[in-house]
Amino acid sequence: MTMNILSENQLYRNAPAIFADTPDSQVSDRYGFVPTIEVVNALRKEGWHPVRAQQTMSRLPERRSVARHMVRFRQDPDRQIHVGDSVAELVLCNSHDRSSAYQLDLGLFRLVCSNGMVTPIGEMGGIRVRHGCQVVDEILEGSIALIDEAPEIMSAVDRFRSLRLSPDEAQLFAQSALTLRYGEDWVNASPVSPDALLQARRSEDRDPDLWHVFNRTQENLLKGGLHGRSSEGRRTRTRPIRSVTEDVRLNRALWKLTEHFAALKGESIAA
Repeated sequence: MTMNILSENQLYRNAPAIFADTPDSQVSDRYGFVPTIEVVNALRKEGWHPVRAQQTMSRLPERRSVARHMVRFRQDPDRQIHVGDSVAELVLCNSHDRSSAYQLDLGLFRLVCSNGMVTPIGEMGGIRVRHGCQVVDEILEGSIALIDEAPEIMSAVDRFRSLRLSPDEAQLFAQSALTLRYGEDWVNASPVSPDALLQARRSEDRDPDLWHVFNRTQENLLKGGLHGRSSEGRRTRTRPIRSVTEDVRLNRALWKLTEHFAALKGESIAA
């Protein structure tokens, strides 16, 4: 499988905050500023290549260099860890405006749909590192710790694949996903129905097991493009998630939802 490694110019074009040379003017003297590009280069030396970058856009020009941004990394093809139809990635998030520390998560890149996920591990999720002079070393140590947890993710995916959902259970999953995206009043707030979230974009995703129900829901929520109606009754299409914060939040929440469904299905089978 070929890999589209981002060049320096592509990184800058997609997420200029990666190259910030100063933090937000409002941060205190105790803020240990380390440019994100230093972390990117350190991971690159360890065989992790940047393959996707984005940042939360701001209408204020002065905010664009400090905004929250995300970089996804993948190993060389001969070193990649495969998890079913996906490969393991590292997901790095940061900002230079005090809104977040460095955050490193384990992710999955699903080959059949070019879709990325964030897969939190345990109660703490990923690795969180406060801004300071030791950021690079701690991130590198964190990358090793996260990859060591890849077998746990493999086991989870195998479990999701083994659980078949009834149409009613799939509907409940999609309703829960809409609640995560639009809130408790999703019936009025969401422009699309649960059925729309469950639509398969390719024939191989039609299987009714929990893994494919999760993937259909996650892709449809994150990529958008679903036809629906606004609260005023006008025809509309859902928009893709472009906010880094919302991307990570929703990915984490959907994975936790899937784990919860797996636990409930396991209990019902055992009973």
